[in-house]
Amino acid sequence: MKRLKKVMKKMEEKGIESFYVTNEKNVRYLTKFTGEESVLLILRDEAFFITDGRYTEQAKTELPDEIQIVRWTKGLMNEAIERINKSNIRNVYFEGDQMNYTDAVVFIEGVKVEAKPVSGFVEEFRSVKDEEEIASTIEAVKIADKTFFHILNFIRPGVSEKEVANEMEYYMKKIGSEGTSFPTIVASGIRSSFPHAAASDKVIERGDIVTLDFGALYNGYASDITRTIAVGKVDPKLEEIYYLVLEAEIAGLEAIRAGMSAKELDAIIRCPIKEKDMNQYFNHGGGHSIGLDIHEAPFIGNSPDVFRANNIQTIEPGVYLPGLGGVRIEDDILVQDGPGIVLTSSPKKDLITLPFY
Repeated sequence: MKRLKKVMKKMEEKGIESFYVTNEKNVRYLTKFTGEESVLLILRDEAFFITDGRYTEQAKTELPDEIQIVRWTKGLMNEAIERINKSNIRNVYFEGDQMNYTDAVVFIEGVKVEAKPVSGFVEEFRSVKDEEEIASTIEAVKIADKTFFHILNFIRPGVSEKEVANEMEYYMKKIGSEGTSFPTIVASGIRSSFPHAAASDKVIERGDIVTLDFGALYNGYASDITRTIAVGKVDPKLEEIYYLVLEAEIAGLEAIRAGMSAKELDAIIRCPIKEKDMNQYFNHGGGHSIGLDIHEAPFIGNSPDVFRANNIQTIEPGVYLPGLGGVRIEDDILVQDGPGIVLTSSPKKDLITLPFY
């Protein structure tokens, strides 16, 4: 209930008398419910968890007693509207960025009080992780690290990118992951120049550089790691780029602090790459936060976001040369007032070269 009480306190401070939560990740964050098709209606001093018959028994085992479980009879939104209209309140705020236009119109027209859309209300709380969230993320990171060591013994010439991705995803589940935090990226050879290449039928060959971008889920919390390796001897230019990207990534890991702006950190990460006149080949942000979603704020880039202690950020520079290949290296770090705590431990100091010549 600590998280819900924090939201209720913020509601009181802002004069919000009721709040309709429809984002499933936000519902999970506030209630710890792990199912689907459910919403949360928060009033000034009580909360209603609205769901259907498939989830009522599950909800009884997962929700704290202070949250009232309601089995809807006319649909999620209609049940919420009915309860809002029966309550002695003057306004309701709702997650406007989570509703389509039609649903928003139905909701606004259905309630008899002032209705206002908001964005990022719960997400602001989610960005700073509590001890339980940090512990879950650390477990997800451990699974990803173990998977990296495992897959090094699987990758070889003649194996396809899809086979590598399938093995990684199977192994993560085998050792405790609830699933993957996003579709596993395996990009080899020229395809490594595609920053977000889905694993394909391409067969890995000698001389390929291979980018592996993957993550596990533990208690709903995501890890996100990228490593780039070589299968035999690769083009010297790619090896040079590897150490350039590594320099940029380490600069970001060492610099990030609570109070620093995302824009400032992005400039620090890009500095070594710009010095080599290669920033045009670094075509995405420097990283993002992780949690119940794989991409959360703060986002490292040209944004007004400012880091706070216990954000969990990825640092992930990359350089991608069309027609040749690319390199990305990514770690997860727990932001602190001083130096952060790097959670991932998969080796990266040297370009790992599998012995296929």
